[in-house]
Amino acid sequence: MRFTKRLSTLSESFAAVHKGRWRRALCFFPLRGLVLGLLLLLAACAPSSGILAGGAWESTGLQREHIRALVVNPADPAQLYAGDAQDGIFASSDAGQHWQPRNQGLPLPLAVNALSFDASERRLYAATNHGVFVSSDGGGHWQAVNQGLPADSCTSLAIDLEHASMLYVGTAHYGVFVSSDGGGHWRAANQGLPATRPINDLAYVSDQGQLWAATVGGIYRSDNGGQSWRPLSRGLPEGITVYRVRPAALSGGEPNLVFAGTDQGIFLSHNGGASWQRSKEGLARVSVRAILIDFRSPTTLYLGTSIGVLRSNDSGQIWSAVIGGNLPKNRQVYALALGASDYSQLYAAVDDVYLFPGSSGGWNTNALLPLLLAVAFFALLYWLTRSNRRHRRGLLGALRTSAGEGKQSQSPAQQEEREPPLSSPRPPYRQDGPPAPGQP
Repeated sequence: MRFTKRLSTLSESFAAVHKGRWRRALCFFPLRGLVLGLLLLLAACAPSSGILAGGAWESTGLQREHIRALVVNPADPAQLYAGDAQDGIFASSDAGQHWQPRNQGLPLPLAVNALSFDASERRLYAATNHGVFVSSDGGGHWQAVNQGLPADSCTSLAIDLEHASMLYVGTAHYGVFVSSDGGGHWRAANQGLPATRPINDLAYVSDQGQLWAATVGGIYRSDNGGQSWRPLSRGLPEGITVYRVRPAALSGGEPNLVFAGTDQGIFLSHNGGASWQRSKEGLARVSVRAILIDFRSPTTLYLGTSIGVLRSNDSGQIWSAVIGGNLPKNRQVYALALGASDYSQLYAAVDDVYLFPGSSGGWNTNALLPLLLAVAFFALLYWLTRSNRRHRRGLLGALRTSAGEGKQSQSPAQQEEREPPLSSPRPPYRQDGPPAPGQP
């Protein structure tokens, strides 16, 4: 009977302990799943990181257009100019919030393919399908400067930053032309260039004296101001179309590093164009029509592609998307520019013009959602922790109460039985045998 009662008490204690363990386990496993799910949600909703971290893309005041060129006034980065595929030129003096047409002197309709300020930062040039135009008053008035140019579409512009009067222009069917008097007169500079091959882009590195040309079929470079050219297309696939060529030295980067945007992704050369290779993420199926090197950090690049705007912090090896907001998905980005106060905003021409981050300075619903999820997560974690502690306190109290009641319910005789009998004191050691000599 006594044994049966003891066994029953021990069974109830073990059951209570195991029940507590199962409750803690049932609380623990859903908590782990909840934590993992919330972390995944936070990762999915988090904005892009980097120099332009936070915020989202936002449409500017220029909409329902087909913008193909963007340029920022170096003397005032809040002044932007956009070239349209048929409506000429638009200007903004408030970092893209409002735009006004600036077409006085231009023959509309007009496709503007490139815009660039000269070294003096006072004269703005436009390469169009009707030749080259220049403005000396911020786009208020335009004047044609086409003497010596063929009747062809001018596709690209390059400016010598050390000599304000040295200009280079690319055409759709007649190669490259150079002017040494600010566009007053032009002469052909095509020796070594394939005849009738369209020139998609030009870039001039003043301190190296190198003129680069991106064409349908490959890349060419002139080291003598366009007097002669040589092909530099080793490593590029056959039949490739090169839309943009940008030496890193244009923005203070590595002297021999050059980037090429093509209809088959982005290519890099680390030896001045002698050979080309894809980056770790070559983007082989992506069309790259715009390359922007951040002059504040030349290892940072932006690409305008057929899948949006991409960003790299390691000179083009690894790319990540600049996402969030209203930038149209899977649409070609034709031009990129850094502008606004302290060059803190990135502009992208996707037909319309978009800026990143938006004028709200990064506070938007995309940033609010991760914050609310984080607050909810920590509140839930706190509640579960407190609940688990209360449960453990209650379990320990129940065990102590059960043990105390069991002890009080025993009779004095039973308690005496549980107490071991005291052993009788051992008599002092006695040695047997005859007494020692001298003892009675």
